Parts: sequence; C-alpha cells; structure tokens
Amino acid sequence: MITTVTLNPAIDREYFVTEHVAKRHEYLYDKKDIRVYPGGKGLLTAIDLKYMGYPDVQNLGFVGGKQGLFFEKMVQKYKITTNYIYTENEIRNNVFIISKNPVTFTHYSDYSYRVTKKDVEDLIKRFKRAIVDSDLIIIAGSIPEGVDFDIYQRMISICNDQDKDVFLQASGETLNQALKEKPKVVSPYFKHTRKILDQEVVEFEDYVKMGYRLLEEGAHSVVIPHHCDRLLFIDGKAYSLTPVDFCLRNWLGAGDAYNAGFYDYIARKGFDFIEANRYGAAAALTVAENRSIFIKDKELIKDNLNRIKIKELEV
Repeated sequence: MITTVTLNPAIDREYFVTEHVAKRHEYLYDKKDIRVYPGGKGLLTAIDLKYMGYPDVQNLGFVGGKQGLFFEKMVQKYKITTNYIYTENEIRNNVFIISKNPVTFTHYSDYSYRVTKKDVEDLIKRFKRAIVDSDLIIIAGSIPEGVDFDIYQRMISICNDQDKDVFLQASGETLNQALKEKPKVVSPYFKHTRKILDQEVVEFEDYVKMGYRLLEEGAHSVVIPHHCDRLLFIDGKAYSLTPVDFCLRNWLGAGDAYNAGFYDYIARKGFDFIEANRYGAAAALTVAENRSIFIKDKELIKDNLNRIKIKELEV
C-alpha cells in the first residue's frame, strides 16, 4: 500500500483560451479547452503511481460540502482508495487560465477552506490506522485553516513509531516543525513566500545554503527546486540536476510526476538518492512537455533519462 496525504485539496479547473483579455467575455465551445480534475499535492502523485502500475494507493485528507462529494467521485475514477474526513465547509477551487496568444498563465487559488479541531483529531486517528500496511508515505502541500502548524510533525512522529519513511513536501512553519522528527526526504515548497526556514532565497547561493541548513535541521536528504532545475543534498554533499533541451508546454503536474518517478525508482531498486532523482526528473519531463498532467506512458520516462544531467557542486 502507498499512502499519500493531501490536507488541503482542491477542484482544479483549467481554461485554455486564445487570448486572455481583462473585461472581455470569451466563450469556450470545445471540451478540450476545459479540464476539471481533482487537485492537490500528494493526490496527483497518487494518481501517477496508479498509472505506473501500483495496485494499492490511498489518499487521505479533508474534503467538504457538496463539492467534496464531487471531488471524491473524481478521485475514485482513477481507482484511488479515498480515505477522507468530511467537513461541513466546501472544498476549495483553483482556476487556471492558459492563453495561447500571447502565451500566459494566470492562476487564482482559493484558500477559504476551514476545518475544526475535532476534524483534525479524527484525521490523526485515521492516519494511525491507515499507514499500518503502507510501504510508502507521502505528505505534501499546504494546510487548511483550523489545522495547527505541528500537524506534519505529529504525523511523521506516528510514522517513526511504526518505522516508516516519509517523503515530505511542505513550507513555512509546518516544515520548520516537521524537521524535528527527521523525515527521510524533504522538498521545501516556497513559491508563495520565497522563504526556506524563514530565510529569503533569491540568489543561487541562498538555495545552496538552505539545502545544507535543512540537513542540519534533521532532514536525511533534500530536494530543492531551482527554476527548472533541482538541487540535491545528501551526506553533506550538494548536486545540481538539469534537464537538457527542455521545452515547457504544461505548467501543471510535473512536480507530482517527479515525486512519483522518484519513489517508483526506490520501490524497484532501493534508496539510491541521486539516481532516483534522475528518474523523477525524467518522469517530470513526460508531463512538462505534454498536455496531460499525468504520466500516461511509463516508457517515455526511459526515453528522457539521458536528458537529465547531474553534477556534484563545489562548495
């Protein structure tokens, strides 16, 4: 069993338009120009892992309202086992507007979702039971209002008690507190704040410094996004990972495909951090260079492996 945790999921709605102009109506008549699907870090990785052939994948988190029922039905279409705490408030929405002329990307993210303290405690109880048979646990994304910043720390502590490794993708104070429980792999998510461990990251040297800091603070290994590249940190060493001849066509799903590819490699060949990242990056290319947000053809990953270059940094 693979367990993915998405505490703040959303219904994602993509609109592909010819030209995005403010104050002008634009009507979409072709269904290929509209996509509606379940969203949230962790969940998209779960769907990718199903496409990659893993039979037992569950997604755990909060959903709410009538939209929450719609969300769960969409998730179940991908044969994901849904393990949700239902709340009274409506699940949130994300709207993406992608324009062709000129090429632009506009994102409206709804962060109005709220849960209660009882919802949180019910989730913790369910999480303890849910991971008993799990070989892999991925905890990813933001948290809704009503959830304390120590939530990921609590969940990783439960995993440690059951001797289970955790991949953590988090930001801000939730990440700061979670590091106390020494997660196996940490990937900071800092697009909103541009900060890691409360420090602003701007220059390349800032990213490298924070990678080492994350190791010092408790992470076993670290993956930091740096534009289209990744910086890798393990055993006191730093590496850069770069895709060659990269052509971005799709803004969505590549990061989740990266995580799925990373763990697919580990599940098959063991924990080789560097090569698992190479495979994850090749998986991300299969999404970033195509319109689909999921890994539909695993063979494409092999075709992309030679395009991923990794070198050790001299620091």
